[in-house]
Amino acid sequence: MARKKRGRHVGLGPGRTNGRGRGDDEPEVPVQSFADIAFLLIIFFILATSFTQLMGVETDMPSGKKAETKADKTNIVNIHNGQITFNDKGVSMTELRKRLDGLGLKAKKGEDRIVMLEATGRATYQEYYQVVTAISASGGVIAIVEEEQE
Repeated sequence: MARKKRGRHVGLGPGRTNGRGRGDDEPEVPVQSFADIAFLLIIFFILATSFTQLMGVETDMPSGKKAETKADKTNIVNIHNGQITFNDKGVSMTELRKRLDGLGLKAKKGEDRIVMLEATGRATYQEYYQVVTAISASGGVIAIVEEEQE
């Protein structure tokens, strides 16, 4: 039997081509279909997304007139340099007690019981204490107004 010689397989080596015009046989990523895939994904997400309209809450904004009438109803006691005023009218201590009792603050609830107290100028501790006591005795809730500091 005759032996056949097997030939050695010799690589192409650097600089030689295999007939396709490239020297190296690197795997190639097919990029021709990327645009088609991207387009299909865009269509899918557009169709799969549900569009909802935002629902708002309707509110009635208060007008400035209602706020002014509420501020006009708030009773204000002011002590300024020994003078006591109740709703911008000068009163004595006994007159203040009568007017506060006449408001019927004990029967009222919430914000209707508020009496604003403002002490400006040279108000003595005794005057301040007497006014606070009169407001509390009539059933009012004291809201203290601070003097603005410059």
